[in-house]
Amino acid sequence: MKTALVIPIYQPCDKALPFLCSIDPSSFERVIIVDDGSGEKYQHIFDEISKLENFVVLSYPLNHGKGYALKTGFKYVKDNLPEVKGIVTADGDGQHALEDILRVRDELEKQEGKLVLGARDFASEDCPKRNRFGNRFSSRYFKISTGVKIKDTQTGLRGIPSNLFELAINTVGDRYEYEFNFLSDAVKETGLSEITIKTIYDDNANSHFHVIKDSARIYKVPLLYLAVALSSFLIDFGLFALIHHFGPTELPWMILVPYIGARLISGPYNFLMNNFVVFPGPEGFWRKLGRYGFVFLINMCLGLGLLYLFDYVFPQNIGLTVLKILVEAIIFVVNFFVSKMFIFAKKAHEKRKWEGK
Repeated sequence: MKTALVIPIYQPCDKALPFLCSIDPSSFERVIIVDDGSGEKYQHIFDEISKLENFVVLSYPLNHGKGYALKTGFKYVKDNLPEVKGIVTADGDGQHALEDILRVRDELEKQEGKLVLGARDFASEDCPKRNRFGNRFSSRYFKISTGVKIKDTQTGLRGIPSNLFELAINTVGDRYEYEFNFLSDAVKETGLSEITIKTIYDDNANSHFHVIKDSARIYKVPLLYLAVALSSFLIDFGLFALIHHFGPTELPWMILVPYIGARLISGPYNFLMNNFVVFPGPEGFWRKLGRYGFVFLINMCLGLGLLYLFDYVFPQNIGLTVLKILVEAIIFVVNFFVSKMFIFAKKAHEKRKWEGK
């Protein structure tokens, strides 16, 4: 199988040129280096790279991010190299050994249509604690959100078969969040294979990853969902407490009236915020509204049932508003995954078409 190697580079480190020179030009159909707006200071390095046999350098003046650079390389392959049936991606900061890049290439050919990941060994003693913690958190979140267990969700060494080229080009995200988004979408489309690779640690000296800013991009959806859920809860809880204080004092109305009254206000707010802010997309508004309405009714029945149950089981001095908080906490986590995978679910073919700037 003919494969291409795509390496995005932003402001190359001292290791970049020697490493690229070590690549046998016959190892890949083409080696595509994407200069992600590194600037005039680094132009001489890319000039040297462009002289290497079988290498192509793609450049643009402004930095757009790793995801944008990868998609630029993918689009070049799709438009100019129809004979290529697989793409291997690697980082340009010296984090991947050449032998592992070639192993991923060979595994991609063996797997016939499966995505291949070069998984780092985070159990090794020389692995920095920050890397180990970040990967464990990312892997667990990935398992919960997709149902697929992956050792290394953050690896940049990947083998992408031709059946995923279109998805790779059109996946949402231009920076570090792109790789996580693509992985989340790709596991829904095809199988997965992981091979263990060496990890070259340099205390992140050559990394352009910004822990807070880029982590916020990667986990943008759950963070936004949390913010919307919290604001929805405050609206719902405030109205519930207000109606409960001034409303009926006898069962079942003392529970029924404030609960339904508060939900009829907080529910539409929650749907609109999730639809336009947390899970935006081109899918039909009314179709999502119908799904949300269905889940909304189930949640309301479940919430009321739990509220009546807790009011009966727990001591009366706890208070109805405290029980309300307990009920909403139980429903909160489940609703995130119901919203992500059912109400506002996106299919790969429905994603927007990516166009280079």
